[in-house]
Amino acid sequence: MSSQVPDVAGFDSPSKRRPGELFGHPTCLFTLFFAEMWERFSFYGMKALLILYMVNYLFWRQAEASHVMAWYAGLVYATPVLGGIIADKVTGARWAVVIGGVIIAAGHFLLAFEPMPFFYSGLVCLIVGTGFLKPNISTQVGALYRTDDERRDSAFTIFYMGINLGAFIGPLICGWLQLRYSYHHGFAAAGVGMVFGLIVYIAGMSRVVRREKMIAAEEAAAREEQEKNDTSAKPPEPASITPEPTADEARAGGPSMARIYFDRSVVLVVICVFCILFWVGFEQAANVMNLWADQHTNKYVFRGASPVVALPEVAPAPDAAEQATTGGGLRNWQISAAMTQAINPFFIIALAAVFAWFWQFLERRRKQPSTPLKMAFGVFFLSCAYGVMLMAAHAENQETTTPLAEVPHGVLIDEQGCLYSVEVEDGKEERSDYGATRLRWTAGQLSMRGVLTDLDWMRALGASSSEAHKEAIAELVDRADERDHEVRRAKRAGELARDATWEVEVTIPPEAGEVLPIAGWPMKEVDDEQVPKVSWHPDTRTLSTTDIFSERDKAQLLAAGAEHEFREALTEIYQESSTRRVSIAWLLAFYLVLTIGELCLSPVGLSLVTKAAPPRYVGLFMGFWFFTTGAVSNYLAHFAGGYWGSMTPGQYFIIFGVLGIIATVIMLLLIRVLKPMLHGVH
Repeated sequence: MSSQVPDVAGFDSPSKRRPGELFGHPTCLFTLFFAEMWERFSFYGMKALLILYMVNYLFWRQAEASHVMAWYAGLVYATPVLGGIIADKVTGARWAVVIGGVIIAAGHFLLAFEPMPFFYSGLVCLIVGTGFLKPNISTQVGALYRTDDERRDSAFTIFYMGINLGAFIGPLICGWLQLRYSYHHGFAAAGVGMVFGLIVYIAGMSRVVRREKMIAAEEAAAREEQEKNDTSAKPPEPASITPEPTADEARAGGPSMARIYFDRSVVLVVICVFCILFWVGFEQAANVMNLWADQHTNKYVFRGASPVVALPEVAPAPDAAEQATTGGGLRNWQISAAMTQAINPFFIIALAAVFAWFWQFLERRRKQPSTPLKMAFGVFFLSCAYGVMLMAAHAENQETTTPLAEVPHGVLIDEQGCLYSVEVEDGKEERSDYGATRLRWTAGQLSMRGVLTDLDWMRALGASSSEAHKEAIAELVDRADERDHEVRRAKRAGELARDATWEVEVTIPPEAGEVLPIAGWPMKEVDDEQVPKVSWHPDTRTLSTTDIFSERDKAQLLAAGAEHEFREALTEIYQESSTRRVSIAWLLAFYLVLTIGELCLSPVGLSLVTKAAPPRYVGLFMGFWFFTTGAVSNYLAHFAGGYWGSMTPGQYFIIFGVLGIIATVIMLLLIRVLKPMLHGVH
């Protein structure tokens, strides 16, 4: 059997331009560039919507939504470890990417459907699919170049620019679709983006394979030539696991290589601890900062002041007509909160080259700071970013007051005058604060500092409704669930036609008081139009429905029975406080400072791991780095996000600011110890 050795003539110089290249790089690099761009489009587009969907649409409490976010974000960064192992042992990198892409697309499309089983199944698909795709597409970039090819670094720079480009475009498009249509349209768009990425990857996969085989053949030929040249040389001594120090080191009493590797490993572990703190603060962007943009920021970008929020069934406040939000023009141009998630990748794209030039500028003047010092700068800028948000919280923290003789039954007051309610879930009593502990009643005055969100407004109204109203709504919800289940079962059994409908109704007794849909009736879409899910008959005081209800629907139904005086006072607070929303300039400043911190810490940290880790354990330390800065940091970030709303925004922001300052001081004090322990690694 004859074998052919690929012709490698003309490839002696790895940087020499070859056929099939674009901008000095193989065209298949751009296949991977666009495939990863679309995958990141889908990932960050969906991520920008997730917390908003759970809080605003599913009407989950902050702690519940953050709990789901914590597990999702933690697992989506942990599963790539398993995905890499499966690719190495079973599927190979290329098919792992295809399998992962298909599962991710399926996950996004599942999220586009409303029933909760689709929601949880979609998240599971995203976790599994990312585990297959994320670690295996990056490895293919390196396989396109010989190990001595000077273009490798620039290739990864181009590839990572694709990541940031996708992270920039995804929230803009998915956020716009959510604002214009619905959350489910945004999730579907993320799925379409992943499909585009798959199409690009599969269409160019053959070119990637040919290039990898060619490079592998060149590497094999180069090794064979090297072995021929070394045949006359004395065979090297077997290397020990922990090499002995050189003669010069021994004469100087220097440390052994074992000691050097141990010291460097200690430095990496210590730095990882501080990096966890940075990424916990950084990842608040997808949770708390997203909610701040949604609930406390004026999203009418070209308006100096936020307009008064209008009510669904009640005429707007008298001055709201002057601030009408309908019509076109820049003055009425509104963005969604999800779109603000594009600010950080925009700044990365804009500033990455500036920072690369700046570090080289310092290097030429021999003033380049050490890697631990750069990372200390990163943590410092994190604290500065939250200092910006502390000022934003102070600007938002303006007081709104209105008279209220007494607080109704169902709404409780603590020693500080904070309004709250207690709900029983799974046999445990849980306190729910309104207005992040800032809605208060004192001596006949109801007051609120900052913005009272629509979620707290509806929940407080519902808590004030009479027991008779609450019982009637609970009965309607239960009867609707039971009837829907019965009809579905009958349809499956063929006992009812597929288009059969059902209806249930309850009577709200007169002692329940006035029924006014102050927060609007629950709505559904029929033939591209929004219609009420319920019918209210005031003459007979009956409420009927042909649908089941979500948590938000239940809150709207309960709010309709709110105590009259409390409803008037709280609604006045709700509308007036909506003008306290602050300028989006605060978010721009926050993300600018935060991105500066990221550029100080993230690239140099990854580089330090590759340089300082013991050669035999580089993979282990890289895995440890990604696990701590990815899975652990994301889980802790969203776990902390569960406390948003249980304290004032200023208190929440100051925690991260103070922790950042303390961590910076500790890092600066440790630099004198850590720098010598790196033993020359800069």
